[in-house]
Amino acid sequence: MLRILQVSDAYYPFPGGVSEHLHHLTVALRQRGHDARILTGRYPGTYEDPPWVHRVGRVRVLPALGFFNKTQLTLTLSPGLPLEVRAFFRQHRFDIVHTHGPLALNLPFLALHYGNGVQVATFHTAFVGWNFNRIGKVFFRRAARKIARSIVVSRVAWEAVAPHYPGRYVLVPNGIDLTRFRPDGPMPPLNLRRPVILYLGRMEPRKGFPLLLEAFRWVKRRLPEATLLTVGGGAYLETYRRRVPPELRNSVHFTGFVPARDLPAYYRYADLYTSPAIGGETFGIVLLEAMASGTPVVASDIPGYRQVITPGRNGLLVDVRNPEAYAEALVAVLSRPALAERLRREGLRTARRYAWPEIARQVEQVYLEALREAHRLQ
Repeated sequence: MLRILQVSDAYYPFPGGVSEHLHHLTVALRQRGHDARILTGRYPGTYEDPPWVHRVGRVRVLPALGFFNKTQLTLTLSPGLPLEVRAFFRQHRFDIVHTHGPLALNLPFLALHYGNGVQVATFHTAFVGWNFNRIGKVFFRRAARKIARSIVVSRVAWEAVAPHYPGRYVLVPNGIDLTRFRPDGPMPPLNLRRPVILYLGRMEPRKGFPLLLEAFRWVKRRLPEATLLTVGGGAYLETYRRRVPPELRNSVHFTGFVPARDLPAYYRYADLYTSPAIGGETFGIVLLEAMASGTPVVASDIPGYRQVITPGRNGLLVDVRNPEAYAEALVAVLSRPALAERLRREGLRTARRYAWPEIARQVEQVYLEALREAHRLQ
């Protein structure tokens, strides 16, 4: 049994792929017999944690700005945070300290600095436009030398970090919880006109919702009964709600934030799932969630999504900046049952390859290799 600590600023109740990754990897490692725990920040509001989640500091969610990769940032901040992290590691001993995105001014960086176990890091991030690592390496290269093994979730993530920080890199993809995301199960209490197109993601510029809204105008010309169901909160929710033109307001349904436990029901409810993200995606866990739920997928043709989708086989990739082409892909899936069924069948097959028990086994092997090397060097 290993004592393992996962560290990230992003964790529940904050939505997103890193929060899902952190939680399900920890659960899967515990199921493999390890004492796996999470260290994260304290978010506003009330929520319940299992006993293996520890919180320090206070999380601030920064707005989605262009120079911040067009996405919200979660940062754990408080005047005494370094002392709090140091005290935590004096109270707890770990074989592995697994940080997520530690090469920045964040909680994982402090765990990299104060941590008392062999250091493993996972890098989830790609960038829209400018790559922060070009300048970050000036400040964090020395810290990066403490990392015994670096995990990247895709080749896109590797390309974002490896040229700037030499080290031992291993590719281990994101995982999917097939006990939650599956075709059968409860549905949300909705009664929308069909077909239903689902957008599920944070409301921020990087996720590309305005591009979908523009394409939906074209969809309605071909499929007048179509409904666009949007699931997710974020700083831009009200801005995007106001952007819906009057002629579409009865066809665009906003739920706002939905707890993670309820997300599978929305995937099942939809006739099609689409993600128009403009970049910054290293993998696309939402694509796998939709596939595992038996929902066909149409997504933006960006490098991160090419890690998951083979066009025409388990999903469609399209230039989402071209509203007519985007709409044509959506209409094709919704109006051609044979195409939708093929994408659904192959999507289910794809999702099974990413089940968390297998991904956790691969991560465990990375831990064991790092520990063996550390022992040889002692």
